Amino acid sequence: MPDTPDAPAYRHVQTYRMLWVVLLVTAGFGGVMLAEAPTGRSGASWGGLLLMAASLGGALVCLGRLVIEVHARELRWHFGYIGWPGWSVPLAQVKRTEVIRTRFAWGSGIRGPLAHRLYNVRLGGPALMVHLLDGRSVTLGTPEPQRLQDCIQARLPAARP
Repeated sequence: MPDTPDAPAYRHVQTYRMLWVVLLVTAGFGGVMLAEAPTGRSGASWGGLLLMAASLGGALVCLGRLVIEVHARELRWHFGYIGWPGWSVPLAQVKRTEVIRTRFAWGSGIRGPLAHRLYNVRLGGPALMVHLLDGRSVTLGTPEPQRLQDCIQARLPAARP
């Protein structure tokens, strides 16, 4: 790990494989549909193809992976390759953590109400639920929930109100 004060003590990156598959299939289908367009509208077809490629590429850049990090005083997570959208929680606000399994029906992506939000790139599987002092909870899908929990627990303030 780097010796900078803000270097993460824990970092895990998960590719959002399902999104990649769905967007690539969509791109293939859209490409076939545009290729079948009448030849008299080839300029419009190329414009549509470029717009579709830019839209799908943008979705992958913004949502193509989930990154979870634990810093000295903060838990951070974000989707994509540019760090947006991203969220953070001060470790001082963590009440407790709980290793759970999400269900297939809960889906993937960003799910649930603000008070109990799930961030996941898989359909079901292991996760860490982080309960906050204000009553909210955040669930982060990860193949290594125990390691994430241990890293967070080691950095929690010793005294609780």
